[in-house]
Amino acid sequence: MPSAKNNHAQSVVIVGGGAAGLMTAFELSKHKIAVTILESKQRLGGRIHTLYDDSFSQPVETGAEFIHGHAPVTLSLLNEAGISYHAINDTMGRIENGVFNYENNFEGHWNLLMKEMVSLQQDMPLAVFIDTYFGEDKYAELRSFVKNFAGGFDLADISTASTKALYREWSEEMGTQYRVDGGYKRLIDFLETKCRDNGCSIHFSCCAKKISWHKNEVNVLSMCSHLFKANKIVIAVPVSVLQADAGSSDYIEFSPAIPQHIKAAKNIGFGAVIKVILEFHENFWKANTKDAGMIFMQHEVVPTWWTQSPVENNILTGWIGNEHAKSLQGETDEVILYKAIQSLANSFGIPTEKIHKNLKAYKIANWCKEPDIYGGYSFSTVESATAKNVLRQPVNDTIFFSGEALFEGSPGGTVEAALSSGRKTAEAVLKTL
Repeated sequence: MPSAKNNHAQSVVIVGGGAAGLMTAFELSKHKIAVTILESKQRLGGRIHTLYDDSFSQPVETGAEFIHGHAPVTLSLLNEAGISYHAINDTMGRIENGVFNYENNFEGHWNLLMKEMVSLQQDMPLAVFIDTYFGEDKYAELRSFVKNFAGGFDLADISTASTKALYREWSEEMGTQYRVDGGYKRLIDFLETKCRDNGCSIHFSCCAKKISWHKNEVNVLSMCSHLFKANKIVIAVPVSVLQADAGSSDYIEFSPAIPQHIKAAKNIGFGAVIKVILEFHENFWKANTKDAGMIFMQHEVVPTWWTQSPVENNILTGWIGNEHAKSLQGETDEVILYKAIQSLANSFGIPTEKIHKNLKAYKIANWCKEPDIYGGYSFSTVESATAKNVLRQPVNDTIFFSGEALFEGSPGGTVEAALSSGRKTAEAVLKTL
């Protein structure tokens, strides 16, 4: 990373204390830059949120949970911090009426799908692609699976999601996936400690509302009327915040306005998600699933579940993405819990009352309603490649953007994406000092 020039006189405000914002602060503060982090919540981490609750037998991840394959930035930080992690069992299968099946009944169709996707010359939304190339009745099951897979794992709205981007992600072998022992919050705590040791100032419950700026001069007015001054500013909020309309609680005003960058942010997709974490007194799925890591229930309200395998416990995590999540976002936790239990009951052939009596603890993480986030993570639309290039360019070497939505590689929407973007943003800032 380049060395900063005259860094004793330089200061940077970072709006957002999630993984990208913390990583940017971590890298800048190494160079003795005066860094101030403004975080609207009373905690750091953003969409990383490990829950330490005695109701559960172990810490549970209400947000980000996995290290997806070879993630060099994430793994190097964990190693530097001395934080251990373990490989997961990601064996997948489907269950219906109590019968578990590892077989892919449409493997040939899936291979044909990937062949058509890679040969596509002009990008188009996935929905258009599927209807154009796989509209026949014989592909009905494939269409349903692709829709659920894109909406579930990628949180993608298939009416706008880029077919080419999804192909790049689906065709790459991620390799072994991992979980952080004790929870992802340990990594956030490590970054926070390092930032504070390097002199960073961190302000909680501090929501930036108006950013007035000129080249190398920034004034940030918070909702509670505090004024912060710096030479540069890094906007490390979820892209959903940049998509907010004027007058909404999340809206950040820029003066002068930066319409090109705001328009670009609105051309990046941002998916909805609800996570359901259930711990039971007794494990009722092991006999059926043969220790599978991932369990699909294609026709249920909560269609995707996973165990903690190879760790032995009685925790199941349900994942509701995109359309299903949007339809439930206004419901109470009790209603979502009921629908989750109903999904399990239908698929395993067990009465709902029996599953409910077996329930020891639960947590509904409805990210659709989470202030200053309102969703899970980004996905690429047909316009996103151009939009990301715009957002990666600073405004007059004064306003910089960072976050998982700006990540250039694959897979997107991950902690690795956020950390990598934070490091890249810090490099860009240092080049201007």
